[in-house]
Amino acid sequence: MCDFRTLHLDAKLGYVLQCIHCNDITIGFGILTFSRSLDEFHMMVQDVHECHDFHKSMGYEPETRNIPFWQLNECSCVTLSLNELHQLGELLDLASARLMLDQLLLNLPEN
Repeated sequence: MCDFRTLHLDAKLGYVLQCIHCNDITIGFGILTFSRSLDEFHMMVQDVHECHDFHKSMGYEPETRNIPFWQLNECSCVTLSLNELHQLGELLDLASARLMLDQLLLNLPEN
């Protein structure tokens, strides 16, 4: 059973949690909740930003949900707007920054 620590919590955007046993990351965004391994989480942060930058440069309408982002299975996927991709990126960035800060603090020498 997982016990979680909060990496980031935002009343409007969602939350990012990390299991203290297996290190998996659980992300709650909108009506979605999903988990990723730590490596998959870091890849997802990069994928969100690359997808956002690409579609922004293509002139996509910010509010229109027309960007297929997550393939849930072979028959369905989650489609987001440019603004939602930006919000997801913010949420993931703040959680990623917390992970980096925690790692830096662990590596500090004790006096």
